[in-house]
Amino acid sequence: MTIKTKGAIYWRMTRLTSKDYQDTLDLIYTANRCHDIDTFIGNVFPHLVKLFSTECVTFQLLKEYHWRIEITESRSFKSDYHNISEDKVFPTIYKENYYQQSPLLKEALTTAKNVLKIGDSISYEDWEKSDMLNNFIRPQQLYWELFLSLRWKNHLRGMITLWRSEKKPDYNNIDIAKAEILVPHLVLALNNSMALTRMNTLKKHFSSGDEVINKGYLCLDNNFKPYFANNKAREICFKLVKPQFQNASSIETCDIPVSLSIIDDCSELLHSLSSGELMLLSKDRILTGNGGSNIRVECSMIWKADSIGSMPGFLVTLTDLTENNQKFETIVKTKFNLSQREMDVIYCLLHGMNEEEIAENLFISKLTVHTHVKNIYKKLGAKSRIELYQKIRLFSSQLK
Repeated sequence: MTIKTKGAIYWRMTRLTSKDYQDTLDLIYTANRCHDIDTFIGNVFPHLVKLFSTECVTFQLLKEYHWRIEITESRSFKSDYHNISEDKVFPTIYKENYYQQSPLLKEALTTAKNVLKIGDSISYEDWEKSDMLNNFIRPQQLYWELFLSLRWKNHLRGMITLWRSEKKPDYNNIDIAKAEILVPHLVLALNNSMALTRMNTLKKHFSSGDEVINKGYLCLDNNFKPYFANNKAREICFKLVKPQFQNASSIETCDIPVSLSIIDDCSELLHSLSSGELMLLSKDRILTGNGGSNIRVECSMIWKADSIGSMPGFLVTLTDLTENNQKFETIVKTKFNLSQREMDVIYCLLHGMNEEEIAENLFISKLTVHTHVKNIYKKLGAKSRIELYQKIRLFSSQLK
């Protein structure tokens, strides 16, 4: 995090009372200790209702495509001032796909803002006239909206919307300050909770060999010793160590070599905790493994114990980028009956090259390039480079 970003965050903190700040930290602590997605939803969202004095909190997980979004899960919590209940059957706030009309969602998809509110993204006058407010929101005795964008690696993965009735005041600068501090922690806690949920599923099939997954999940304790690794993590870990270890036999489940780079990143995270750093986000880097493979390594802290004084462990997510590229190429070539030279042209198109630049890079004539491009568009059913990009991005997202 840059000094400028830190300064902005500390400036926001000065507007919070000690109780506001403590309540915000308590929610961050609660979110970081969630060990699966159900715990995350069940523990965090009732706290959000209280922290922001809302009548309703809605939550959606998204799958974002270039031209549309798809909701994969939605939940809704409501408060009647005495208790908080969840609508588990069908959250009425989501009826008839209202979210597609949301002006705050539309801005979240086109900007990098994490916290949005009525009055900033849409004028109060336009909000009063909107079908979304009058047909969907007001009938549920709600009016004011504060929107939290849950972005992971520049992609909108989910959203939390805080709703208040018209009888209550609009969200103020204190609410926005608390939300801006919370959002990066909630994103990280959500990502970890989803990964731990997948890991718990993997553990059930670990011994049977039924595991089919393209990411490696490795858990380390606070002494950096592994206590869980799925098959993909073990495979990738051996790519990150010296060649003489690659053919080791009779390896126990977690008796695997952990790269010093991974330990260094985990050590830095642990140091940031003891030094009182405000933003305890993940460490992310790309390492070069044996055979020239490129491995993305993401390390983040996780809490599982109930004791407040417990030390965190570490969740390490490992992705073999070289393997993903090969899988992507195989799927696209097979589905559309593309030649290797046509795949080469596609890669050049996706990098923004014109036909003359493609010809120069591939050592072929411009006429040959033009012929390849026509064949590619025909095979993929695309009429332009934009349509080609959309189709390729869709296939790429399906491999993640």
